[in-house]
Amino acid sequence: MIGFEVNTDIELIDPDWASFEEMHTRQYSLAISYVKSVVKGESFDNEVMNLTVGREGFYLQSKNFPAAFYGETAQVTYSFVSEAEAQALVFEAVALYRNKEARSLTCIYSNNSVNDVFFGYHFDGLERYELGNLKVGLPLHLRININAQEKLEIFDDLRGVFVYQRTNDGRHLVIKSPGKRQPFLLLNGFSA
Repeated sequence: MIGFEVNTDIELIDPDWASFEEMHTRQYSLAISYVKSVVKGESFDNEVMNLTVGREGFYLQSKNFPAAFYGETAQVTYSFVSEAEAQALVFEAVALYRNKEARSLTCIYSNNSVNDVFFGYHFDGLERYELGNLKVGLPLHLRININAQEKLEIFDDLRGVFVYQRTNDGRHLVIKSPGKRQPFLLLNGFSA
């Protein structure tokens, strides 16, 4: 199955708040509605993120800021892991990002403060954009867009999307969606 991806990350980097809602609706509402209509499955929400995953793909959307949306129609695998396995997977994901073997990393630790969110993006290894701070503890939600050079322990492919989410009932969900992704385009870099 050829996948369709919706990733609103680029719109969250220094947006023009005066026109944000109108622009976001114009650019993404149809695509978001399409992904939500195709992906039928189980919901594994928590206090910060709505997440639905099924045979046709998955999508996730921030509860506090619904404009933050990621979804794809593709064959994915998902499973539950122990807390120790979750810790190891999250540690490995952060290491991949720090080693520039990932395009982007999003971590949400709580909904208590803006400081409990981390968003980072590498652009062709030359530039990076980061907002917030990475923390030692296990997040409520993590999403990483992997672009590795060598085979990984945590992932079945060199490229793809890896999601960790701690569910409301305390389980540790892992989603793996291998395959090349289109990073969001920055024609003039972050400062443009």
